[in-house]
Amino acid sequence: MANVKQESFGKLSDGREAKIFTLRNNKGNELKVTDYGARIVSVRFRDKSFTNKFLLKSYENVSGYEKNSSAGIVFVDEGEEFGKIIWDAQTIIEGVKFTAEIDGKHAEIIYSISNDNEVSITYEATGAEDISTKLVFSADALPESEISPYAEGAAKGKISGKNIYNIIDKPAEVLMEVGMFGYDPGCPIDYLEAGLKNAADIFSAPSSIDIKVYATQNNLHVEEVENGFAIRTSGTKSSDGKIKSQTVYVFKNRK
Repeated sequence: MANVKQESFGKLSDGREAKIFTLRNNKGNELKVTDYGARIVSVRFRDKSFTNKFLLKSYENVSGYEKNSSAGIVFVDEGEEFGKIIWDAQTIIEGVKFTAEIDGKHAEIIYSISNDNEVSITYEATGAEDISTKLVFSADALPESEISPYAEGAAKGKISGKNIYNIIDKPAEVLMEVGMFGYDPGCPIDYLEAGLKNAADIFSAPSSIDIKVYATQNNLHVEEVENGFAIRTSGTKSSDGKIKSQTVYVFKNRK
């Protein structure tokens, strides 16, 4: 379990206070999430020279997200209304759990960071057909990034334009590697049990940072944005009206 710290994230224009939660693993890497829109605010990752890199484009307080609600937004059935409310927040053993309900659609998201530098996003929803989170990565931290989608006909290349790939329906292949403190005692995420699939590999040669994306969903959204790029996985439907899905981002330093 990561250490979790709760602080104020500033006030919205109507005076309501938002909170920010910092999750830190035993390697000193951090994940920050806020109850405003249940969004990820930042990912701090130490590169191979032990320099802290802030991998996402982010704002210093909640007012930035109120003005630009699409940053790091959670989509429910492709709508953005869940990104404009304050969710109920609870610290749990896995990390931080957010819940909210709008017009009969109930959504739940759990964010966590493991000692293997896995950032996990677990979703549950009822009364909806899909739920997903968009992460906007910074080109300052990850210059010249190239992506290799795990999709039929997709080729490795620089991120440009806006594309949606159909993820190959094949169980994830996960390689556990030696970390800077030796082997971790185990992998806290059961990739096969969760039904995770390889979705994409992203690599920035100048920073030597490698990002592996795994998802239970069917679609990988990749978009070039100003001074960065956005990643989202989507496409989970259930006949009984219930959704349960997961996306995992694994951050590594390539030797």
